[in-house]
Amino acid sequence: MNEYCMFKGNLLRAAPFKDSYVGSPHYVITVSGTDDTPFNIVVNSASTQPDASGNDDVYFYADLNFADPLTAKLQALKPGLYTSGFPRLDYFQDSSLLDIHRMRPIPYEDQNGNRADVNDIIDEILTIDETQPSQSLPFDNGSGQLHNRDFWTPSSPGIVVYGFGFLFLPKKDGLHETHMNQGNPPGPHYAENGAFQDGAVIVQRADGFAAIFTAFQTQYLPTNASGDPVANAVALPDYILGK
Repeated sequence: MNEYCMFKGNLLRAAPFKDSYVGSPHYVITVSGTDDTPFNIVVNSASTQPDASGNDDVYFYADLNFADPLTAKLQALKPGLYTSGFPRLDYFQDSSLLDIHRMRPIPYEDQNGNRADVNDIIDEILTIDETQPSQSLPFDNGSGQLHNRDFWTPSSPGIVVYGFGFLFLPKKDGLHETHMNQGNPPGPHYAENGAFQDGAVIVQRADGFAAIFTAFQTQYLPTNASGDPVANAVALPDYILGK
């Protein structure tokens, strides 16, 4: 069974998603733990289940000044992979973690150049400067096939990344599902529901912490103690609007 886990690592490089890439849209964050072995933490940049209008934006909130008691616990942990002994996240039950009502539909790339898309926001948090030279490196998008992506190194040294989610299997060389893992209606993702197993990416820099939270418009709230939608749950966009 693939357990909910957390990986703490030093930021090596990152690859924002581009339309030309093969596979589902993910922003790739490459870190290393106690050695130099690369470990990839991926953030969903778009939904694979668009709504009726074809909109595939993810629901996204970046807390650029993340202040929560769990940061002290994270700092105390050594780098590497954890399947226990780390703070478990729950978007709905832990109201101090984030205010879900602040999540908004965000595209991964704004065609008008506005700095309000997933790529730009994560770039800023990780100090990735896409005007600088990049390095083309192979990346396995989960299909077992390698396709090159453009990676940039951070402008600031010493950035630590905490990724919460589930391991890539069978290689266990990265983690995905760094998004809300509850509220899925009956269907392909219903079995993934659970409490205190939500994904996220928390970033520690010299000036403090930032946190990246992602969810999908196809998920429902409120949820019960098992992470399943309750009988009168509404789709996330309506929940955020208070409908």
